[in-house]
Amino acid sequence: MGLLGRQFKLERSSEDSLLLVFSTLTFTVSLFCGYMKYGIGRLISLPLFGIEFHLISTPVWLLSGILCIMCLQQLFYKIWTHGVWLIGVYWLTAFGTIILFVMFEESYIWFIVSLILIFLAIFLMYWMILEIYGLRYNIIGQVPDADRSISLTDWLISVPSFFISTFISYYYYTKMYLDEEGWFTFGHASEGYLIFQFSVFFSGMYILYVPQTLLGDYLEFSDLDINTSYNVDEEKVMQRLIDYSKNYNEGKIQATLVDLYRMADEDPEAWSQLGEFYSEWSVEEVKLFIIKLEDLGSETE
Repeated sequence: MGLLGRQFKLERSSEDSLLLVFSTLTFTVSLFCGYMKYGIGRLISLPLFGIEFHLISTPVWLLSGILCIMCLQQLFYKIWTHGVWLIGVYWLTAFGTIILFVMFEESYIWFIVSLILIFLAIFLMYWMILEIYGLRYNIIGQVPDADRSISLTDWLISVPSFFISTFISYYYYTKMYLDEEGWFTFGHASEGYLIFQFSVFFSGMYILYVPQTLLGDYLEFSDLDINTSYNVDEEKVMQRLIDYSKNYNEGKIQATLVDLYRMADEDPEAWSQLGEFYSEWSVEEVKLFIIKLEDLGSETE
């Protein structure tokens, strides 16, 4: 259960749908606020820093972009630590492309800088692929009941499409703001920029969705962290849950959860104080018990 689910007591499926809508809306708002050449609101200059921004559209562009990233983080919370690579790929590609097509005529130095940024983006993309395939290999090798037929072939193809869409999008962006005709723009650079920005967004969501769907159940038991160790006796955990469900007491469960969160964080003091009640329990079993208790509280409410 994510942040919205806890605040508004939503089921995970409802929360995911809401996050999907919010992330799409905030991305669209941010895109169009940054897309408008003359912006919205009075132009404010900061001569000391050489910065100019529009009073309304620039803060909305920034705030919407941050909210979009927050929504995506909550939506793909199981895989997000690996999805951060996409942000790096996006901005390195964007800056590299802009420098390549705007500053190339100024000096060959800028050409070299743009190539460095683009190659760094390709390296991050390659590193992300290695990370996800490494997770798949570890899961198949360490988890006895893991699906051995887990396939990431379609996902592998989608990762370069994210990079290519970003490159083309910012190529159109440079032509749009330079008021130039470029290769394959056909006089519609602005429309091309918008189309490929949406392509970047949806391909990025697909890149996060596939590993979370195929690997997510093996990656973590709770929102606390990602863990591929399956040192878990589910029958033991479920038996303890049955004991709590027979005589449901909200106060007792909340107090238990406080202790369990300390144990899940591997607090030595908590384990020494409560270890006798969870004899031979692993940290993963404690995390699984946390989820089951939280779900039990949601069902009874």
